Amino acid sequence: MENKEIFKNSELIPLLIKYVKVNKVVFPIEKVKYLSNAEVIDVLKNCIDKEEIYNPNYEMVKNITLLDDNDLKDIYPLIKESMEKINYDYMRDIKDLVNNVKSRKKGKKYSFEEHLKALIIALLSNHRWGDNNIRENMDAIDEIFHNYNKNYLKVVEPSVLVNKLRKIHCTNPMISYQMKALSKNIMVLEQIEKDYGSLDKFVSKEKPNDIANMFNSGKYKLIQVGRAFAYDYLKRVGVNTCKKSSQLERLFGSHRLGIVENANATEQQVLNIIKKIAELNNCDEIIVESIIQQFCLLRSANICGEHPNCEKCKIRNYCHYNKRYDD
Repeated sequence: MENKEIFKNSELIPLLIKYVKVNKVVFPIEKVKYLSNAEVIDVLKNCIDKEEIYNPNYEMVKNITLLDDNDLKDIYPLIKESMEKINYDYMRDIKDLVNNVKSRKKGKKYSFEEHLKALIIALLSNHRWGDNNIRENMDAIDEIFHNYNKNYLKVVEPSVLVNKLRKIHCTNPMISYQMKALSKNIMVLEQIEKDYGSLDKFVSKEKPNDIANMFNSGKYKLIQVGRAFAYDYLKRVGVNTCKKSSQLERLFGSHRLGIVENANATEQQVLNIIKKIAELNNCDEIIVESIIQQFCLLRSANICGEHPNCEKCKIRNYCHYNKRYDD
């Protein structure tokens, strides 16, 4: 779409003006030149309706993969075999997430307290993947947060929570900011409950991507909660979804598996690839993403991290990084 065409469309201009009024920022028209006028109109209407800022990096990428479906299907079991070969238990850290998804599929409804716990644990787990301390101290964490009693947490001094968490070594670099924001974030969750009837109805009705956008910069913005935290929270209340990471962006990029042409896959490319692998292997995307993530992380299996251990990898024949280790 050429910029000059915008001014020939009578519907676009009012929408662009309304977008600025709603979101207090200018719509990034330069970033959507590849979209048709009709597609831009749809994007604008959606952003205005949801009161969210448009993320140009989140468009669907139609041709996401340079691998055929058979190859894309095969890499997943090979990734698991790679970790099994070094006796790494990739299910250990995700059993709770898997059980949460199963419970929701069976009809479980999560309470406000369970949603609040999911959000808090997602925040505490920041930069701690592969660290068992959060899981091993869950009873103590439940006690610190008074079993996630919102009335208590809206009035307690943030420093009280921080100090107690430090004593059990369950903090992270952002913990002070996270606890200071907790009271205001609870009020946002209460507003969602008022608007939808319950938090569970909210996560059941809205798409994970839309929820992540609303929490990150939209109608229900939460402080210290970005898109990745939003996805982590959703997983902990049984929503079968996945999220991007720098590790997955690198793994799927042209310097490793070459599933996409760019050096690092975009956020939407990562999500599309995970969903496709899950579909081909007839399993939940939450499991696929979590297992492949562990394949890459330093604190986990650490097979395809920043400095890959190619000799331990079963998918090296698909990889562009290092061809020295041939079967």
